[in-house]
Amino acid sequence: MSEIKKLGSLILDASNSDQNVLIRGELGSGKEYTAQSIHNNSLRKSNTFVTLNVTTITKLTNKFSYLETADEGTLYLDEIANLEHDNQLNLIEFIKTKKVKDQNSLKSKQYNIRFIASTTKNLIEEVEKGRFIFELYNLLSEMVIELTALRYFGEEIIDLANIFILDYCKKNRKPLKQLSNGAKKLLMSYHYPQNFRELRAIIELTLMTSSSSIIYPEEIYLPKGNQAECFFSKEKTLKEYEAEIVSHFLEKYDNKVYYVAEKLGISKNKIYNMINQGLIKLEE
Repeated sequence: MSEIKKLGSLILDASNSDQNVLIRGELGSGKEYTAQSIHNNSLRKSNTFVTLNVTTITKLTNKFSYLETADEGTLYLDEIANLEHDNQLNLIEFIKTKKVKDQNSLKSKQYNIRFIASTTKNLIEEVEKGRFIFELYNLLSEMVIELTALRYFGEEIIDLANIFILDYCKKNRKPLKQLSNGAKKLLMSYHYPQNFRELRAIIELTLMTSSSSIIYPEEIYLPKGNQAECFFSKEKTLKEYEAEIVSHFLEKYDNKVYYVAEKLGISKNKIYNMINQGLIKLEE
């Protein structure tokens, strides 16, 4: 079975159940997308899907707004391995009782919430190291979904790339473009440390700068040296991203400012301003 069909089958199985789900996968491997898809196809789909990054929690019992919003729906706990020990205990209590005491009225409120949790870590190893409570692991892992890293998708990388191309062209009302054989080979040769997120970013950047109906390999921007901390995973300002793109094309086209400006649809003055501001440097 193909990786795409396998994922679809796992999502369907989880959607037809109301059990808690634990999703494990690398950065950018589609954990939140998978969780949202499970919710959207479940009996809870008419109710709310709430995302909660556990690193923002100071005390779980103070998160009444999240519980109220997620009641009868799904609460997605992102990066559950980062939940502090005291909050792990609070979560165990809540999952088992479905109740939380209101500290003002001392009354308990009952909730009906399905939990979907995700992690990039191996929670069994975290349990063995004493960083994660085994009982909580058992409560959250009634169903477990292991997401396959994109580098193992083989030719299906092209199927996904074509989906991203179609999506981008529709949203931006642009003519549909096709990948050349060389472009397909290049995309399949890359290892995607940021997985689906990175493939989508690569495709969108390529479509922004491509001027023909066929996408050729020289138009595709891939991070140099297959670095895990790649261009697409870093938090930068729009100006910094723009400068990095311009730098890439200047290097690619031998510092021909006029040609790069025309290629990217920006003015020569804008590039020279970037150079004067020290945002980019012309290589000797």
